[in-house]
Amino acid sequence: MDEQLNVLPCGYFVLSSDWEFIDMNQTMKNILQIDEMPRHMHDVLTVPSKIYFQTYYVPAMSVHGEIQEMYLNFKVNKRPLPVLMNVNERNGRFEGIIIQIKVRDEYESQLLQSKKVAERIQKQTDVAYNKLLNLLQEVESKQKQLLELNGELQELATRDELTGLYNRRVFHRSLDAAIDRAEHFSTRSFSLLLFDIDHFKCVNDTYGHLAGDDVLKELARKLEQVINAPDLVARIGGEEFAVIFDDPDHQNNCKKAENLRVYLEKSEWSSTAITVSIGITHFQEGDKASHIYVRADEAQYASKKNGRNQLTAL
Repeated sequence: MDEQLNVLPCGYFVLSSDWEFIDMNQTMKNILQIDEMPRHMHDVLTVPSKIYFQTYYVPAMSVHGEIQEMYLNFKVNKRPLPVLMNVNERNGRFEGIIIQIKVRDEYESQLLQSKKVAERIQKQTDVAYNKLLNLLQEVESKQKQLLELNGELQELATRDELTGLYNRRVFHRSLDAAIDRAEHFSTRSFSLLLFDIDHFKCVNDTYGHLAGDDVLKELARKLEQVINAPDLVARIGGEEFAVIFDDPDHQNNCKKAENLRVYLEKSEWSSTAITVSIGITHFQEGDKASHIYVRADEAQYASKKNGRNQLTAL
């Protein structure tokens, strides 16, 4: 290992895709108080941290390709040692650093925050989580079952619970990625479309919230029928939706947006018929996510202000 890496003031390690140690620096060994490198990440974790590692780290790496500020307990001389861990994926390997947490109150506060994040996922994945707990002692021999459970976790973390569409988190991540591509490749421009349901409050007030939910679910199915990859559709609020058209031809995207509006207006509805007000804009040089989002939102507001059930392009 490079001498500078070896004497870093933090632990440095490299993991394989099976979470086995490939390398670690001397600082990492000093933290663990060992002379020889252990085989697997599970070998250095306490039992609660093994559970947290398997239920949060694995699916988070699958979705994001990185881990930021993960709180774990290492086993050091049969006692827990709290650490902060960051990991990035590179060339199929996982490079990470750890820093010991010195102030207990700070550690407990940060751990509680991470626990709340894990609990939000756990509420939606009780079945998968319980299966995972039963498999922890057989992880190495049952990798196939574990991968299937991780797939369920990834799906729940990226999908809106009511409609099954991508959620707000995926939308913002996809918007950032689209901007990054457009900044580096002039041929990879795109358009952003925002729309919401006209007079949706009246639907809820007149027919009840269950009827409103039925409208949202039926709308989601209709959107899935007409919006295909690489375009992306997501539910970003109560009755608010967003579409990223991955096409540099903005005029063509405007046509697709108008066709969508007309399709929803003319379509047969088994729940309650609705219309939508749409705003659309395209990437402009220097745009940040907030810039293009505000323009699309202003266009959408103009559609509502001018009578609803229409498209406005900016």
